[in-house]
Amino acid sequence: MKACPRCKSVSRHRMKRSTFAKLIPGTKAYSCDKCNTEYTWFSFINRSLRI
Repeated sequence: MKACPRCKSVSRHRMKRSTFAKLIPGTKAYSCDKCNTEYTWFSFINRSLRI
């Protein structure tokens, strides 16, 4: 699930990935609309982490 790891909201918009996240295939960067946290979603483990 691509929910925010901080507030668990699914309201989000896409961001540019960080240099570290670009090295890992299958990642997508998002920003939460509710708490404004930037996080990366890893599709292969289905987890969201703040990077």
